[in-house]
Amino acid sequence: MERVRERSGSGRVHTVAHGKILWLGGYSVLERPNISYVTTVDAGVHAYLDLEQDDSITIEAPQFNMVVRGNLDRSTAKISMNEPKEMRLVKTSVQAALMYAKSRGANISGFRIKTENDPAFSYRVGEGEAKLTKSGLGSSAAVTVASVGAVLSAFGIDLYESDALHKISQTAHAVATGKVGSGFDIAAASYGDIIYSRYDPNILRGFQSDFSVDDISVIVGRSWDYKIESMPLPNAFDLMLANFINKAAITVSMVGSVNQFKAEHPDSYSDIIKEMNARNTDALNAMRKIVHDGSSEESFGGFKSSFDEARYATKRLGELSNVIIEPDDATELIEESERHGAFVAKLPGAGGYDSIAALIRKDRDDGAASKLSDFWSKNSSLQMLHVKRRSVGIEVL
Repeated sequence: MERVRERSGSGRVHTVAHGKILWLGGYSVLERPNISYVTTVDAGVHAYLDLEQDDSITIEAPQFNMVVRGNLDRSTAKISMNEPKEMRLVKTSVQAALMYAKSRGANISGFRIKTENDPAFSYRVGEGEAKLTKSGLGSSAAVTVASVGAVLSAFGIDLYESDALHKISQTAHAVATGKVGSGFDIAAASYGDIIYSRYDPNILRGFQSDFSVDDISVIVGRSWDYKIESMPLPNAFDLMLANFINKAAITVSMVGSVNQFKAEHPDSYSDIIKEMNARNTDALNAMRKIVHDGSSEESFGGFKSSFDEARYATKRLGELSNVIIEPDDATELIEESERHGAFVAKLPGAGGYDSIAALIRKDRDDGAASKLSDFWSKNSSLQMLHVKRRSVGIEVL
């Protein structure tokens, strides 16, 4: 996997963690050891950190128009701060990173950190800041990784020893949000385009919110059972993304409905999850063949058929769970998109009316990108997001 260059410990640190698109593994990635495939884009969340000589801690979030201040106890590495809920994720992230830095013998001090999202993380549906809506690129995962990376880098800690950046970010995100997700978004923000299988959620269940230096040291030092394999999007593909205007997918509610179906119909759930994972695995195997034999139309055909079959199975999961993962009108939009330049298309992540993502063949001179852009731009329910592929994990600038 690509690793960032390291810093030694003084002055300003600037980190960038990138947004993600989940192409394969929606819902099925929740069950171990099923695979997912997630790629990153050029839009990111930035963290700017300046060390202070005293013990003051300042967190600034321009997107919320908020600045919150507190103090650091160097003996415990604990931050005293009355943060609003909007700042809880960043505060928990920098707290966990600070404690790990202390456990590694760093001479910790106060600092000021500011986080900023690139424009693509939200889109405007009218006039004024109140009309900004999230675009589904994973801002909470990206801000967590960017914040943890900034603190570790500022105090000279190796981001990759014991996979510290990734593990601390997974832990902080779970503590701050109160739930243990699959973690694919944190992993992608850490490492870029990857094939990912989740860790056992029991690793983080019950991890106390009032954690200590020893707690963080132990959780990073223990063995986690996730699997991460670097897999850049093949050069034959480009990606395109658009949001549904004035609509959104409520991920927690949708996952809750699927979990209820799992509890009430475990055999049916198991069967369809196995089918989804089998088709996802077939699609990834075909993608590997595209990388090694890009001129083979058989490989492209195998990828498309497996990708589509995985999508159909995901739609059926929604129907069985009484939740709209892929609405019928979205199915029509996907099929029309494939007639207007898209090689494959889907509703990424949890599905629903959040966004539509497409892969286009850039190895063919058929104007696919322009066709799809024109088609989506004429659809009044969509807003194009101008993002490009960027197959990298966290960057320390």
